[in-house]
Amino acid sequence: MAVVRGEGCECKYDVFLSFRGEDTRKTFTDHLYTALDNAGLSTFRDDEELERGQDIKVELRRAIQQSRTSVIVFSKDYASSGWCLDELVMILERKRKTCPGPDHRHVVLPVFYDVDPSQLRNQTGSLAKAFATHQKKEALNKVNRWRAALQEVADLAGMVLQNQADGHEAKFIEKIVTVIADKLSRTRLSVAPNLVGIHSRVERINIWLQDESTNVGILVIYGIGGIGKTTIAKLVYNLNFEKFDGSSFLENIRQFSEQPNGLVLLQTKLLCDIGKKVEIHSVSEGIPRIEKVLRSKRVLLVIDDVDHMDQVDAVLMMQDKFHPGSRIIITTRHARLLNVDRAIEVYNLETLDFDDSLKLFSWHAFGRNYPNKGYMEHSKRLVHHSGGLPLALKVFGSSLSRQSIDVWESALEKLEVIPN
Repeated sequence: MAVVRGEGCECKYDVFLSFRGEDTRKTFTDHLYTALDNAGLSTFRDDEELERGQDIKVELRRAIQQSRTSVIVFSKDYASSGWCLDELVMILERKRKTCPGPDHRHVVLPVFYDVDPSQLRNQTGSLAKAFATHQKKEALNKVNRWRAALQEVADLAGMVLQNQADGHEAKFIEKIVTVIADKLSRTRLSVAPNLVGIHSRVERINIWLQDESTNVGILVIYGIGGIGKTTIAKLVYNLNFEKFDGSSFLENIRQFSEQPNGLVLLQTKLLCDIGKKVEIHSVSEGIPRIEKVLRSKRVLLVIDDVDHMDQVDAVLMMQDKFHPGSRIIITTRHARLLNVDRAIEVYNLETLDFDDSLKLFSWHAFGRNYPNKGYMEHSKRLVHHSGGLPLALKVFGSSLSRQSIDVWESALEKLEVIPN
């Protein structure tokens, strides 16, 4: 099972394996470590990786920082170990931080071996007994940090042995390896730097995605060409794809569909992204394979630059085939595609206001968010001609970067003779 590592990632390990040695070192965790290793996933576990004489706490923190994911095996007595709880706090700190490279986020997968997430959340059962002991020996602020960490990790999407594979450990381990390999192979999309006026737009869609409804939701991002639909969709995708079991971003549907066998190529990409790499030869052959995969996992699917009603119809016809809780985002510049019978959310993108337009133009023209001395009035006139369209602002700014004021004057004269 090959894992695609992101270029520029400085991580040494694919997986940091956290567990209580007395509970599972020679049983479940040993089998899990072997399965991860056999899948080609570089895995850190403290009993093998730490050298004698090293400062163990420092080395553990370094190992966590150098790992792309952490798998935490919660066993019955995990919380009785202050060492394990300190490790958990470090893992969650790593999750909140950014490190160099495109795959900068740290994925945490809780594995509930013989405890239930609710026991961590409420600290009942064996955890209540463990914390009664901790409170007698440890400082209150440390105990509170441990409690908060357990509550936080209990709310992450995890895997519970008793809820999967009918409690069979071998099958459960296979699923864990599959989930981790899938998360490591899914990479973020490239997005231009120096984005302006976009975060409030992204936040609105994030709120929609965070709806915990089991309905299969469809949202359409609508707006004229060059207004930033694809950029916003990419940002939303990057922020949310790890929260789903599978994900796919199908870019430039319009261009793909015009190519010979273009729809088959799209189906192949979708299957590769959310299922596995397969060879298909026709659209009719691809449909049942896609439906089978979509039923099996909660997915985030983005379909970019849709321009024909039959493309929208194809998505709507398959809506009932998606796993509950899946989300579909469509971008389009065509208002006629919004007239459908089913309930969909529509986000109508507006152009940037003058202040944000000036900032975006300045980033491309001057490399900062305001104009150079002597260029303010010319910049304001060019921003006016852009109509608040992000693509126009980028083109104007980039083409006039490092040019003399005479070149700017010439460009403005040409623009001012063009009808609005």
